[in-house]
Amino acid sequence: MIRDNKNIGKRKNTMTQKLINNIGLEEGEKLWIQYGMYKGAEELGKMLNEWVSFSTLRYLSQKYGWTRPVNPKSAIYVGVKRGTVPASYYKHLIFPEEMRNEKQ
Repeated sequence: MIRDNKNIGKRKNTMTQKLINNIGLEEGEKLWIQYGMYKGAEELGKMLNEWVSFSTLRYLSQKYGWTRPVNPKSAIYVGVKRGTVPASYYKHLIFPEEMRNEKQ
């Protein structure tokens, strides 16, 4: 199948557009901060009565520069604490001040 690149436009029925129009960016950001990417997508899916992919929430968080505190139980936190991974690699996570200064 040959695609006509001149007729490709933005779609108005994407899940991203549905989330923005029905729930709003602020509510989406609150759920992302509270639950993270995977569980947040599940919660949004329950609100919309549709399946929401985690990558939709990842896209929105990267596009709008959302940040959230790191979960102390996560593997990312443990890796930064041990010094095997730099905290600066995770721009979307807010680490405690002492960890950011030590590991950069």
